[in-house]
Amino acid sequence: MIQHNEHFVKIPKDLANINQKFIAGLTKRQAICFGIGILLGFPAFFIFNSLIDLQAGCFALAIMAGPAVFCGFYKKNGIFLEQKMKLMFEFLKKPKVRTYQSENTFEIIERNMEYRKLQKIISRSEKKGW
Repeated sequence: MIQHNEHFVKIPKDLANINQKFIAGLTKRQAICFGIGILLGFPAFFIFNSLIDLQAGCFALAIMAGPAVFCGFYKKNGIFLEQKMKLMFEFLKKPKVRTYQSENTFEIIERNMEYRKLQKIISRSEKKGW
């Protein structure tokens, strides 16, 4: 009969995914974003709760705090939400159709040879005093 040792710790193969916990099982980033969500959401909740009703207050809380909290918790393929949004905006700014452009090295060599010929002609004319 095989005995199983139940006193072991599983270590993930990819150690890059391990985050150090800061407060209440949250990382520093998550705690900061959660705090920003609280700072944005609670005033909206109390304003809408006093002006309209509890349901409107909860809805305002979700709308104001949701993006900040989501920004703290979202991470896909090692990219956080704001980095992904930045990459998406950069992609949308670029032209949709990209044309292939290459440099003709022979033209560059010819231009360089012409430039050297012109430099020689100019240096000869300066020596002659023209």
